[in-house]
Amino acid sequence: MASASDSKPAPLDLDVLIQRLPPRLRYAAAQVPVRPVFVSPALCTGALCSLTRAHSQCTKAGADCIFYDHGRNEFLPRSYIAELVDHVRRLSPHADSSPAASSATPANDTPSTSTIKIDPDSGFADSRQYEHYFAFAGDDYRYLGSESCLLRSPRLQPRKVRSPLVLDDDDEDWHLTWKKSSAKEWELLDLYLEIIQPVYPILDLSLPDFTLNMIYSISCYILPNTGKKRDAQHMWNPSGRLSYHQANSLKYRALATEYYNKAMEKLEAATMDPNMATLRAVLLLAIHSSFDPKSGNAGQQIALAARLAFDLEAKSELQTGELQELQPTEIEVLRNMHMTIFSLENQIASTLDRPALFPEPKEEKLYFPFDKPAEFMYDLFRLQNRFRKGRGNPATEQACKDALPPLDDRAKLLPIVRIALHMTHLLLNPVWGSAWHVLEAVVSLGGIHVFVTPHWVYRAGTVLIQNIPSIFGGNLIQLYSNALLVLELSSWKWPSSATLSASLVDLMQQMKIKYRPDWSDKLQSGDVRI
Repeated sequence: MASASDSKPAPLDLDVLIQRLPPRLRYAAAQVPVRPVFVSPALCTGALCSLTRAHSQCTKAGADCIFYDHGRNEFLPRSYIAELVDHVRRLSPHADSSPAASSATPANDTPSTSTIKIDPDSGFADSRQYEHYFAFAGDDYRYLGSESCLLRSPRLQPRKVRSPLVLDDDDEDWHLTWKKSSAKEWELLDLYLEIIQPVYPILDLSLPDFTLNMIYSISCYILPNTGKKRDAQHMWNPSGRLSYHQANSLKYRALATEYYNKAMEKLEAATMDPNMATLRAVLLLAIHSSFDPKSGNAGQQIALAARLAFDLEAKSELQTGELQELQPTEIEVLRNMHMTIFSLENQIASTLDRPALFPEPKEEKLYFPFDKPAEFMYDLFRLQNRFRKGRGNPATEQACKDALPPLDDRAKLLPIVRIALHMTHLLLNPVWGSAWHVLEAVVSLGGIHVFVTPHWVYRAGTVLIQNIPSIFGGNLIQLYSNALLVLELSSWKWPSSATLSASLVDLMQQMKIKYRPDWSDKLQSGDVRI
């Protein structure tokens, strides 16, 4: 029997352990701390069903979602992974209880999210790199890293959820003017090709019914913010009246739902085989979920796309009688899809401070080409991923900061890329100057907001308010009102954003009492007064 060694064991790095797993095994457990993963019966068709049969109707049946563990050769509940994470933390020589966390931190990832309560026993390491929190949200446990936007911000107010707006079915003007038409569909297609396709270049020349309806649905979430074809009767009033904008957005969201439901009728045909078309369909679903989280589990869809991409990349390397090598054009499309998967996954991972498991490509250098929006965005999320993985290492953190491209003060980038750039600056340098640029970018014409945007707006708002003595009052009221404006707009789409807005107002009151600025109760911008 071997005697126990007296030497101190080397620190265990969970991220390193995960990265050593084969790609498919990494993704088998990738989503476990997020929420129970299941595929609705509508998704369990063709190639998708063969990839996710074990999870197909677990939620509907009220059962604990399970997955197949290749190491143990048995099916295990998803909660088993959370236990493994804790076990690995305990094995670390750095084991120590993590700092106390807020007991009432609302999440904002989906409209159905309820107040989350941080379990103080869920973290074990004193280094920020090792801290983790299992938050209770929406009747389930979800994972929030210690550097997530919510946990890095002050304690929040109790959850406030706005009642959703309801479309009046008797609105004849809507039914006659806004209903689907060829002209409207061409407008929606052009909008997608102008705004989304340059950043997520996954489409090809063939546009089957499923793809077209997904494009129309996604564009309906974008159009109200573009300022295009400003109509005195139906478009966003330039004066910025929220009620006018919300009525406009509500009608487009109703239209988006119609197109999405129509696309779901074509889902089985679009995902029959594990090929490029199926991967494209899954990515369209993931992009759509960025705007409407209730329509699908974005994390699951991204993981599913990653699994398909792994299979297709392996197929491109085989040259047997059965599996033919992919054509050069297909390889380029697959690379674009790889970039899209990586960007979508890290968009969520950076917001909630979760590990991103889809691998970077072999090339190391970051170029940030201004004339290639997809690659610029991709490089931003690669930089974010490296920063998160190297957190706690001063050399790595400084190298990431040195690699940051400059802020886009002149708005040369696409609005969606510009927002991502400024959020990257806020992640790497959480100072009020970075927060300033985030709060300026999110209200710029054409800015695209997804369900993680309110997290960053709230984070930027808290950084700004905590630096009241350093900021000129006129600038502060403008940026503060920008934050409340975006959170107000977001609360109609993602209701728990109302909690973030209330928390920001509460923090402003606390900081005014603390610093007693000479402009207190004298500054006003629109309906906002501080």
